[in-house]
Amino acid sequence: MTAAVAKTALTQVWMALAVREIERTGPLDDAHAMAEAVRLHANPQERLGERAWLLGQRLGLEVQLAHWRDASWLLGAALTVAVLLLANGIVFAMLSDARTINAGSAFVAALGVHALTLLLWLAGLLLVGQLPGAGTRLSLGRLLLQLLARWPLAQRPHALALVAAANQLLRSSRLAPWAFGLVSHLVWTASFVLVLLGLLLAFAFRQYQLTWESTILSPAFFETFVQATGWLPRWLGFAVPEGLASLSAYAVPGPLTIPARTGALWLMGCVLVYGLLPRLLCAALCAAVWQRRKGRLALDTADPYFRQLLARFDALQPSCITDLEHAQPRSAPTPVLPAGTYQPVWAVVGFELAQAPDWPPQLLAEPAALIERIAGSIEERSTVLAALAQLRPQALVLVCNAATTSDRGTERFLRDACRHAEHCALWLDSATPPPRWHDWLDALDWPQLARVHHLTEAQAWAEKHHGHTD
Repeated sequence: MTAAVAKTALTQVWMALAVREIERTGPLDDAHAMAEAVRLHANPQERLGERAWLLGQRLGLEVQLAHWRDASWLLGAALTVAVLLLANGIVFAMLSDARTINAGSAFVAALGVHALTLLLWLAGLLLVGQLPGAGTRLSLGRLLLQLLARWPLAQRPHALALVAAANQLLRSSRLAPWAFGLVSHLVWTASFVLVLLGLLLAFAFRQYQLTWESTILSPAFFETFVQATGWLPRWLGFAVPEGLASLSAYAVPGPLTIPARTGALWLMGCVLVYGLLPRLLCAALCAAVWQRRKGRLALDTADPYFRQLLARFDALQPSCITDLEHAQPRSAPTPVLPAGTYQPVWAVVGFELAQAPDWPPQLLAEPAALIERIAGSIEERSTVLAALAQLRPQALVLVCNAATTSDRGTERFLRDACRHAEHCALWLDSATPPPRWHDWLDALDWPQLARVHHLTEAQAWAEKHHGHTD
């Protein structure tokens, strides 16, 4: 069985962008994914990533990524062989067809295509800010991604959506030159390793004669060229031919013959220093940049698609007070009068209740000294608070609408009302109040505020406390 893909910042962002591509044709059924994301995470980025991951698992995107991961090794090896044959095929043709090799032609054949593609990558790296996609359109990394998308052994319905998401991810994060460059440099590195092994085996078991011949270039030019290109290999211990111009003065007319051993070492040293090592260093640089940046990838929450999802997450989130007053430490209200000075009566106040024919509740209203219901305006609050200050009841039952959202105004009224009574209780007019009310009451740090859940419990509480003093 294919091992699962690791759940990282990279794969989550990739999955989210792929799901966005899929949802361009219509929204997916994501009720379960949304609820799970809200339950598991509070961070918006993590919620977006969790939703996309759950939907991606259902759509088979995770399996597709796992298949691509496994197939990339095989396709990478195939690309290496292709580069070896296309870029260095002339070198092996020289080694197999004849025992005499033109050193200048072998040098260009081994390093010419490599030098050109490396310069194009460096130019694209410099121009990535001005020309998005510069230097990556002909990249081996992009070619590998396109091959994976069409790989028949790992093809699933939404492969093209993943390809589009990958391109968008790399383009928006400006990681395309580094990601595609990493693949290209690794392929070239493997190719040069094979070239060096081929040259080593050929020179070790067969006798080759390196020569220089040219219609317009002199032996002195070739000697200068050999000395210039051999400067770095000489530092690594490779022998470099010397005195070639003086040798040509005594040679018979024809190609300039180079000492076989030093010529072979010079050619292998140049392939190592100007071919393998630059690709290896560039691959290491790309890998370092990729590792440093991929953990910081994040979704663009300013995008309308993700803004809409965040709004839906907010709608699922329990409501709470988020203003400055809510953030301040809060304590239970202090009664206005000392204990023992309140009247042995109770009062009932309904706050922002929905219109209902069963108001006032008879079990509470008949013996109550004060029964009021207010909509919450400033004038109504002032009138009720003044009445409570004059009545000074020992027990106060506050009735609130459980369907409404607890806010700063609700808290302020409860606190002001309870300051004029010795004992207070809150009754939410619902058998099963929403969890947000319980969370809000727990956050108030107000143990003196009793909670009653139905009419008979409210009546029993009022009868117990209206004639009771601590």
